Amino acid sequence: MPPVVEIFRDLVLLRRGPQDLPYSTQLLAVLAGACIIVQAVARTIPAPIGLGESLLSSLIETLLVLAALRLALRARDLGSRFVQAASGLVGCNLIFTLINIPVALAFGKIPLEAGRIVPEQITPTQMLLSPLILALGIWQLAAIANVLRHSLNLSLAGGIAVIFGWIALLSLLLSLIAGPQGG
Repeated sequence: MPPVVEIFRDLVLLRRGPQDLPYSTQLLAVLAGACIIVQAVARTIPAPIGLGESLLSSLIETLLVLAALRLALRARDLGSRFVQAASGLVGCNLIFTLINIPVALAFGKIPLEAGRIVPEQITPTQMLLSPLILALGIWQLAAIANVLRHSLNLSLAGGIAVIFGWIALLSLLLSLIAGPQGG
């Protein structure tokens, strides 16, 4: 197994931090591009969304997360850690997206009417896969918190708090960019 793949394996298993990754802007660019494309495709699986809209959403989300990471690192006078921290963050997101694709394919489309889930239309397979999806989400949260913890010199709880703040900010910004939704 190539050393960088071993490092990413250990990152998602919470055994290492992003400081163990090579400082490589090329690696970051490849990871970011792959992550944007894979996330865009993955988002079209469970929801009725077009690939173009999904690609734009993934691009904006990735850029906002990287900008927030840069700002957080600079605020703590740790700007020199950006490339490795960003590579760790984007790489973890890419890995978890790849792990989630088969689960999303097995799960199928989310039963929606007027933008709301229709509980009566949820299949037994979807019910069985829901705890797995939750567990994978918690694992991803822990892995990203681990990257942030190492990058920003925080506790694991501090890394989790940063993630929740980013989620709130990202949701707000994406909703402002998307504009009002009809419903």
